[in-house]
Formats: sequence, C-alpha cells, structure tokens
Amino acid sequence: MDHKTRQTRIEPAEVVCVGEALWDLIAPEGIPLERAKLLRRVPGGGAVNTATALARLGVPSGLCAAVGDDALGRGLRDEVAAAGVDVSRLALGAARTGLMFAAIERGEARFLGYRQGDIEARALAAATPARWQTRVVHFTGIAPVRGAVGAVARAAASARREGCAVSVDANARPRMWPRAERAAGEPGAGVRGWFRLLGEADLVKCSVGDLDVLGTTARALRDRLRPEATLVVTDGARATLVLGPGGERSVAPRPVRPLDPTGAGDAFCAGMLASLVWQERAAWADATLMLRAVARGHDVARAWVRRKRG
Repeated sequence: MDHKTRQTRIEPAEVVCVGEALWDLIAPEGIPLERAKLLRRVPGGGAVNTATALARLGVPSGLCAAVGDDALGRGLRDEVAAAGVDVSRLALGAARTGLMFAAIERGEARFLGYRQGDIEARALAAATPARWQTRVVHFTGIAPVRGAVGAVARAAASARREGCAVSVDANARPRMWPRAERAAGEPGAGVRGWFRLLGEADLVKCSVGDLDVLGTTARALRDRLRPEATLVVTDGARATLVLGPGGERSVAPRPVRPLDPTGAGDAFCAGMLASLVWQERAAWADATLMLRAVARGHDVARAWVRRKRG
C-alpha cells in the first residue's frame, strides 16, 4: 500500500497540529546514551505526538510541519500517515529532518538533539496553508525565530478569521530562547512575534518549566492573552492551574508511575482538545467546560506515560 492510497482513507482533520516533526531515537530503559548500543526509532516532536494521540482518541487529526525531502523525512511522513494522521499539510523540503536522542532513567528523560532550529522554523512558516479548513489549529514548540515566528502568528490570525479555535502549547526549549534579551528587558523581534502568536490563542498550555524558560509567571502570562482566553499551567504530578475569564481554579491529576514520560505534555493537550473540539469557539471561555477538558487531559497523559513506545 503506497502513501497516496493510505491518505485517501483518512477523514478530513478536525484538529491540525502545527510544529515539530522529527525522529526520537530512544535508548533501552535504564541505559544512558553514553552506553546505548541499540536505539528505537519512533516518530516524535510536539505536533506529531499530539496529532497521533488525537487519532488514537478517535479525533481526525492533521499535521502541518516541515521535514527533509529524504529517506528520513519520507519515512516519518509515511509512519505518521499509517497512524491515521492526515499529512497533506506536511512539507518535504531542504530542512534536514530533526533527530532527538532520548534516554529514560528512573522515570526521567534526558535528551540530546540534532536539529537545524532556524532552518526548521523558516520551513515551517513557509508550510502554513492559506486556508486551514478545520475546526481547531494547535501550535506547539514554535521557536522565536525572527521572521519565521511572525509568519506563524499571521497564520494563527488567519485561522481565527476563518472561524477556527486556536490553541498553543508553549513547549519552550531553553536553548531556543534568547535569555540575554529578556534579562535586558528588550525582547527581540522573534520573542515579540512569539507573544503575538499567544495573543491569537483561545487556549494556552504551558508547564512550570516553560514559565521558567520564558522568565515570567502564570499571572503575568495570562495578562498577555485575550480576555476570553484560558491559560493552563501544568506542574508534573502536582495540581494543574487554570486561569480563565472566570478566575483561577486548580485540578489535581491522579498519581501515576511513568514508564516513559516523553510526550506527556503533548498527550495532555490531545486530551484537552478531544474534549473541546466539537464545541463552538465561544464556548471555550466556559470555566466548567475547560475544567472538564483539563481532567480529560490528565487521563490521556496518564495512559500515555504508562505505555512503552516501540
């Protein structure tokens, strides 16, 4: 069965996930990367993880990303498509397909990336479509690369004009954020463009770790969002903070012993979006609806971290 045949059987996407698409190369559990002899190759990246989790939940999902027009990129495209994800918005081009090496030790993940961050960001910006033709557009792991992130923010604004709900997972990578600019209080064009992207969102998810990378607090970040938007802040196994138009609430997840924590935040987003996707965009401001979505996110993330990928 070829790639084109597989795609004709996939339903039109109700949620399009925009961002990273790469290969995770995972060492056997408990073996550090320094001593690993064999690595498992698994599709990864925030957009891939979220789209795949949505497909498993029965929500038709799509992927908008950029990978290399090479064996690794085509292989990644085909494997994601085989998981039931619409890859018609995936661009094959000059950007080298990213690789992320990972080792899981005592339930903690260590990463080592081989990426072309600026090139990937610009290729992604070029891959965003003129029309989305979906219900929800979800942005994840968008790097604050000058020029590129501004184009992504404009794509988010276009999605809103089209009537789509917009969600953003901050998924901030420390090495991608210019700390010196933030410390000086003079953020560059890339950082300003990234906050413009957040300004288009109906829902923003970030972790406590993301807030540290961004050099801000939950309440300060909430103040940058649309009045009707909701900010969801996760903190591992601790309670999740929900800051929306109706005030602040917290939702505690059930305890879990993770086997593989990689991508748990992406699965959490998939659970929330699966709960919200069939609701009209205006309803996303409802506190009760959002709290139910967060609880669904916890359940999906819990199931995700308890399984082994392979």
